[in-house]
Parts: sequence; structure tokens; C-alpha cells
Amino acid sequence: MPRGKSYLRSEAAKKRNVDQLTLRVGHAQPSATFCGQRGTGLRHKVRRWPVSVYTGRSHKLVIPEGTPDKKFVLLVGDSHLRAVADGIVKMPGEKLSFGIMATPGADANQLRTEVSHAVIPLVPDAVCIMAPSNNLTASRTVDEAGQAFSQYLRTACERWPKVFVMDFVPRLTVSGEYQELMRQEFHRQSVRLGVKYWHMADHFPLGRRELWCPDGIHLSDNVGMPILVQLLWGAAYQQLETPAPVPPVQRQVSPKPSVPRIAPRVVVKGEVPATRPPPSEWTLVESGRKRNHSGEAGPAPASPKRRVVPRQADGTPVALRECFIPLNPVRFSTSILAAVDKSFPSALGDFPTGKQPLPEEPHRRSAVIKQKRVRQQVCNVSNAYYLWYNTCSSRHAKVSLLMGVFMFIFLADTSNRRSGGKG
Repeated sequence: MPRGKSYLRSEAAKKRNVDQLTLRVGHAQPSATFCGQRGTGLRHKVRRWPVSVYTGRSHKLVIPEGTPDKKFVLLVGDSHLRAVADGIVKMPGEKLSFGIMATPGADANQLRTEVSHAVIPLVPDAVCIMAPSNNLTASRTVDEAGQAFSQYLRTACERWPKVFVMDFVPRLTVSGEYQELMRQEFHRQSVRLGVKYWHMADHFPLGRRELWCPDGIHLSDNVGMPILVQLLWGAAYQQLETPAPVPPVQRQVSPKPSVPRIAPRVVVKGEVPATRPPPSEWTLVESGRKRNHSGEAGPAPASPKRRVVPRQADGTPVALRECFIPLNPVRFSTSILAAVDKSFPSALGDFPTGKQPLPEEPHRRSAVIKQKRVRQQVCNVSNAYYLWYNTCSSRHAKVSLLMGVFMFIFLADTSNRRSGGKG
């Protein structure tokens, strides 16, 4: 039985929903409306390379001659290393020697295959993995590119001990937003595997078109590639020369020898203090016995008790004796006493300046009392007029009352002022 139009429409709707679910939020694909630009730089003519039997792409491996005084660094990437592998752009040769393994047009999976089958005669001190820029077009989503790069980086780390990643070269043919998403994904995968990731997008602003050759993908030999080789050399040098962080060692504090403290010497000018009596002249202190001011002991109680302290080496107890040390008398000269008495005379009490408080004038006090009484009368009259005003019904009566109140207040204020002026 043939299908109807409704069935075909439902199948088409299901297909559209499946296509929309594959594109998740934050993992967009390259924009179809983006218009690429062309570079204005120069690039050499591409040379023919041998084809790899594993990936079917052009592949070249360049190993420098043995230099025992330099550290060997292996660069693994795609067509961006073609100029370096052909010797058109030289790598800085100070302290480091570089080997090149380039596979033009290869994505992360193909580069992984080449790394697993490469035969390296020298053991590299460090390996620089350039992020695969071809996954910008070879991968359908950013997640797919991140998974492929993670497997590629894991294979490199299993083969070589010291691996770091260099960011891919920006392109003029792909939108900057999509390149940034891909760059963040590669960085995330590198951090997850514990590999250092070096960014270089800031060194290649998209507004400088002379950095790229006319295809808008590869860097120009005269402007762009010199910047790239300097970045590669700097990253490799820092990766090799930067020492690993040393774990902090717990500091052991050695015991310092005890230094005897020196007591400060106090110099007292004046009378010589009385000397301390020798221990032979001390007297016993017994409970129940008191001494008078003359130093003689009073009558002893019936059963005196002696205070005993820790015993000596031979077992005899040590008895405490009283000791009266006379204090040094402190005397002030007559000039000092006169100066003190002049500044603070004792006869003035709480008024050191010599001025006694003036008594309040009687007429001033009476004026204040009178003013308070007038105010109280004004308040009482005002309250009475207010109650009277509320009881009045005619408008004329209310106006008369208000005029009377104002006149009374005016007269009271005038009399208050006169009384204050007289006072």
C-alpha cells in the first residue's frame, strides 16, 4: 500500500530534528556566511615530497647531524613546517638543534599514525607537537576534533617523555570565533593530559594580511615564518631550560645556645642605701609571735609553731627569719616645694587659677523667675482661649477671640522684654 503525504512529511521532520540535535550549544561548526580573505605575503614554490605508505600523504623527516653540545628538539606538524623542512626559513641554531617531521594536509588522526610509525635515530630531549590546524575543516564538530587531538597527544606522550604543544597558526579563511573554540578545546585536552600548551594567536593579528601568503592559510616566508620560528625556539628553550619546581624542604630550627642575660645597672644618686644585714642576724619567724616597731619579739604563745621550708641536703629543716630593711628617705628641696606650691596652691581647692566663682546676682535671678512665670501665664491663657474658640460657632466670635489672643501675647512679650532689659 503506497505511503501518503503525511508519512513523508513526518519522516522529513524527524530527519531535521536529528540534524539539529547533533549541533549542541557551544560546539558550533564553521559559519557558512563567513567570507575569507587573501594574504599579501610571498611564499616559495611547493616542492615534491615522498608519499607516506601509512597515510598516503606527502611526508618528510629531517634529522640534523649529531651535535653533542646542543639539545635536540623534534618539531611535529603539517604543511606550516614545509619552509623549515626545505631549509628556506632557518631555525635559530643557538644552544638547540631542531628536527622536522611534517605531513602537509594531515589531520590529528593521520599525524597520530605517522608519529606511531616514525623511526627517529636520535632520542629527542623535547618534542613540540603543533596543534593540527587541518581539523578546522576535517572535523564536523569541536568535540570530534578534541577527541582526535587527545588520542594524538596521548600517543606522543607514550613514546616520548617530554612533550609540549604549540598552538596552530591562525587562518584568514575561517571565522575567528570558530578558531577560538577549537583553540580552547585543544588547550583543555592538553591540560587534562598534563602537557604544557603555548598560545601564539596574539602574534598573528588577522588585520595584518602581509603575514600570510595569497591562499590565506600558510604564513609568508618573508614576514610570517620568521615570527613562527622565533616562537618555536622560545617555547623549546623555556621547556628545556626551566628547572622543575623543587618541593619545599621543611626548615629545621637548630636550638640556639642560651645566652646569659645581663641585668641593667641602675645608678642612684643621693644617699647611700642601707646595707642588708647578714643572715646571722636574721630572726626566726614563728606563728603566733608578732614583732613591735622596735624589733623585739612579743610574748610567745603557749605552743609556738615554726614554719618549715624544704630541707637541706643533710636533712635539717630551713627556718625563715624576718628581715627589716629600712627604706631610703626621699626629700624635696625647698625650691621645688615652693615652685609646686606656687603653681598649685593647696588653699584654692578645685580652682588653681586663683579665681573664685562669682555669686549669682539677685536681680538677675528674680528676672529669670519672673520670665518663667509670664511664660506659664501665656500658656494657660492660650489653652483657655483655644477651648473657648472650639466652643464658638460664629465666625465673628472666632476672629475676635484670635485677635484677643494675639494682643495678649504681644503685651506679655513686651513686658517680658522690658523686665529683661531692666535686669
